[in-house]
Amino acid sequence: MSDKARIFKARFSIADLRQQRNHQEVFTTALTKNETLEHFVLKLLGYCLLSYDSHAVLNKFSDRLQPDVGIKALDEHYKTWLSVDQPNLDQLLKIAKQVDELLILTMGNSEWLAQSESRLKLFSNSHIIEIDQQFVDDIQTDLTRSLNWNVTIDESSLMITDKVHCYETKQFDWH
Repeated sequence: MSDKARIFKARFSIADLRQQRNHQEVFTTALTKNETLEHFVLKLLGYCLLSYDSHAVLNKFSDRLQPDVGIKALDEHYKTWLSVDQPNLDQLLKIAKQVDELLILTMGNSEWLAQSESRLKLFSNSHIIEIDQQFVDDIQTDLTRSLNWNVTIDESSLMITDKVHCYETKQFDWH
C-alpha cells in the first residue's frame, strides 16, 4: 500500500443517542505502517463513541503508550482511556489504576476477551465494549480514502451509512 493509500479524509456526522448529541467531525488521519486495518477501523469507531466530548483525541501514531482515543482532564491526566482490538492486558491493568475510566473496544466472543474479561472486571472503572467481527469486516472491505460516514449510536447498536452502504452491528454490548 502506498503512503497516499494510507491517508484518509474523514467527514463524520454523528448522532449519539446515548449522549444526546449531534455533531460533525472533519479530520485527516492515516493508517500507520505498524497498524492493521482492523485496528484502524476499531480506532475510528472508538473515536465516534467518544467524540461527543470535544477534548477526545485520536492517536495518530499508534503509540502503545498512549490511548487509541483519549480524553484528558485539565490537570493532564486521562479522564477516559480507550484501547481497541487486543491491547496488552498487563499494560491495561497498570493504566486502569491511573485513569478515571478505561474502555476497551474489542471483538465479541474473541479468545482475547475470554482470557481478559475476568481480570478487567476487577477494576470498577473499566468497561468493555464488544462489537461483532462481521460489522468491522464489512467496513474494512468497503473502506475508501474518503470516509463520509453518517454514524448513529444508541444503547444497543451502532450504524454507519455512506452514499452506497449501510452497516449495522449485530452485537454492541457495553459493560
